[in-house]
Amino acid sequence: MTPILLLLISLFGIQEVLNLSLDDVRIITLENNRDIQIERKNVEISLGEVQKQTGVFDPLLNVGSSYTDAYIPTTSTFIQSGVIHEKVFDVGANVEGTLPTGTFYDILDFSITRTETDSAITDLSPGWFNTLGFTIGQDLLKNFGVEVNRTPIIVASRNNEISDKELVKRISEILLEVERSYWLLVSAEENLELALTALELAKDLQRRNEIQVEVGVLPPVAVTQAKAEVAAREVDLIRAENELRAAEDNLKNILAMPLTTKISAIDEPTTVFQSFNEDEVLGEALEKRPEMQQAKLEIENRETLKKFFSNQKLPRFAIEGSVELQGLGGAENPDRASFSGVIEPVPERFLGAGKAFSSLFEGDFPTWQILGVFTFPLFNRAARGDYVKASAEVDRSIIFFKRVTEDVSLDVRNAIRNVKDSIRGIEAARVAVGLDEEVLENEEQRLEVGIGTTRSVLEAQRDLVDERTREIGAITGYNTALAELEFARGTILESSAFEFQE
Repeated sequence: MTPILLLLISLFGIQEVLNLSLDDVRIITLENNRDIQIERKNVEISLGEVQKQTGVFDPLLNVGSSYTDAYIPTTSTFIQSGVIHEKVFDVGANVEGTLPTGTFYDILDFSITRTETDSAITDLSPGWFNTLGFTIGQDLLKNFGVEVNRTPIIVASRNNEISDKELVKRISEILLEVERSYWLLVSAEENLELALTALELAKDLQRRNEIQVEVGVLPPVAVTQAKAEVAAREVDLIRAENELRAAEDNLKNILAMPLTTKISAIDEPTTVFQSFNEDEVLGEALEKRPEMQQAKLEIENRETLKKFFSNQKLPRFAIEGSVELQGLGGAENPDRASFSGVIEPVPERFLGAGKAFSSLFEGDFPTWQILGVFTFPLFNRAARGDYVKASAEVDRSIIFFKRVTEDVSLDVRNAIRNVKDSIRGIEAARVAVGLDEEVLENEEQRLEVGIGTTRSVLEAQRDLVDERTREIGAITGYNTALAELEFARGTILESSAFEFQE
């Protein structure tokens, strides 16, 4: 059934009965079930966390600009007014970041500063001062190496895989739940048909008894007994109808369908007996069950974090190298002061705003620097505490993995045991139904010839109805047990012909 059909039913209250196969309800479940939708969003959230952690190594572009118009008081002998008026325009940009190797950098650190002033002790106004710097450094102890610096990404990626497995697990649980509900609906429908048949049998016996009482073959009490049985069967019919409505509502709730929708199950339960090798099923379960895969990923995560926190106990030792280029130029300040009576000319290499750029890019004024940094935490209790926690979490995840293995093994054993018990239940019910049919036929024949009693016929009818009810329950229980076994071995998605794409 398509979502459009579901919408029309919801909007217009269409009461047509929807005949659903098991594959139909599986598809509707994957489309509509709220729990599955929630788990899908959790996967998207974990994927966003991976992207966030990967972004730690994205380069950062910084751009800044400022303009300053200042009146600066001064008591300099050469500034008779006692005030310097200065206008400064500055623009700068740089690209900085870190690499997974523990390398940090600050490249293309470029700045341009234009200064215009009336200070008599400044030779250039307006003057241009430009810088271009390159810095690169490397951590050699703490935070050294690709694995250490990529730890948050590795952990987030595994967490995303764990979320994928949790989605598979939740889908498997919902598919098992919906299959159980489907076979309960099948059982309720067949029980309702059986209740109707039992009621017709009781009514037919009442009619036959009434005829035989009229001709004097049976006493009047035989009619009374038959009427009482009809009343009891009518009560059973009402109970069967209520159980059917409850089974429908339960299935519709899982499918997120309007409760007013009328549905019916059309698939027949299988009665083909299957056998399983416990060792093979267990091996498949230990490989395919999402819980096992989640537990393994959790161990890997904890071991990765333990290595990371072991590295964080080390002191920090880093070497950093940088080079800076400078450029200066501008116009000669006509108001500059003379100290010897003669104003010395500004060197030709600085005259003109373009000189600030040409000298910068030609590397006329380089500055080199090498720096070593050593940081040693005196107590380092935080790092040591994190390492102790990480070690304990590794041990805990290993214990948890063992527990999951034991739980999966128990699930497989119980599931195979339930399948075998269901097969024996079907076989026993079939034998009992066959015997009760013979008993009922004999009692009816005895009643026909006047040597039997109505009570005996009624008891035979009740026994036959009870055994057929047990047979229906055994057959639907067998189909449920098969679904539980597929869930226990981790193949319920495959058996449902669905392919999960991570």
